Amino acid sequence: MKRLLTAEFIKMQWLIVGVLITADVWVGSSLGIMQLDSLKEFFVPNWSTLYMYMVYFHAMFFYPLYCGILASLICLYEHRHGGWKLLLALPLSRNQVYYSKFILLIGILAVIQLVFLISYLVTGTIVAVPGDIVWSSIGYSIIGGWVAMMPLAALQLWLSTKIKSFGAAQVFNICCVVPNIVVTGLHSSFGAWFPFSPPYYIMMPQTASYAPGVETYSLITIIVITFVLYFTFGKLSFVRRDWI
Repeated sequence: MKRLLTAEFIKMQWLIVGVLITADVWVGSSLGIMQLDSLKEFFVPNWSTLYMYMVYFHAMFFYPLYCGILASLICLYEHRHGGWKLLLALPLSRNQVYYSKFILLIGILAVIQLVFLISYLVTGTIVAVPGDIVWSSIGYSIIGGWVAMMPLAALQLWLSTKIKSFGAAQVFNICCVVPNIVVTGLHSSFGAWFPFSPPYYIMMPQTASYAPGVETYSLITIIVITFVLYFTFGKLSFVRRDWI
């Protein structure tokens, strides 16, 4: 498994990953700074309001969008020149191959969350935001947002093993991310079944003025159920498929 993870790490196109993370940081920080100033008459400038501004586009668009892009990149090499046949011809368990790709995917998603947190702290320090950071709320949002990505990561990896065209995969990905604007307006008991929405439900603080309606226990239940379904069926599809 360690060698598989190393091989997956080497094959990953890290330049693209770096560009994606940089875009997320730049847009989030820019919007946070601009809205902190332009909306100061409506919302008191502090660390919580800065986080509310920065997390909006990150959780609703960039984070779920990047999940699909990363999943496609992880499988891109194998879709070219019979890569799947070559990989699965090696004395490796198909389960291990699938696990290694999933671990790499959620690992990068964890790094994205960490970088977002750092950008939030740096942005707030640069503009000298008053007040104190509510670490319990921020910690729950960052870690919870990553956990909420698990069902989508499982689904995207499943789809990426089937869809050969990188472009077609991204068109599908974008078409699914855009409806988040509407879906996240629903209560989490309904909207969370749409796999692109749970990160926003968890990451947007409930103290925010436009926070979605969230019932924690039902949201967690939906995340667990959808993750188990997507991961199980995705793995079975991969293991049972005739790649020859």
